[in-house]
Amino acid sequence: MTTAEEIKTRAREIMARELPEDYDPNVKDDEPLLSEGGVDSLGFIHVLTILEAEFGAHVPDEEWWDATSLDALAEVILRNQKQG
Repeated sequence: MTTAEEIKTRAREIMARELPEDYDPNVKDDEPLLSEGGVDSLGFIHVLTILEAEFGAHVPDEEWWDATSLDALAEVILRNQKQG
């Protein structure tokens, strides 16, 4: 079973690799990624779609913007993982 910590760790790795000029590795888990974290909206969507694929989740479009921090991102992925 996937944990929130696994998702947050993987999200940090993806942001560091895919958004090296924008991502702030010192962003706290509860801080907004789109301001304090330095991630723009396109970068955020890119990270979210990678996480969806890797963790077998499908986050409905209307929930994407609920994932404002690493904590919230992990919660959204966990909530929308496909069972089985």
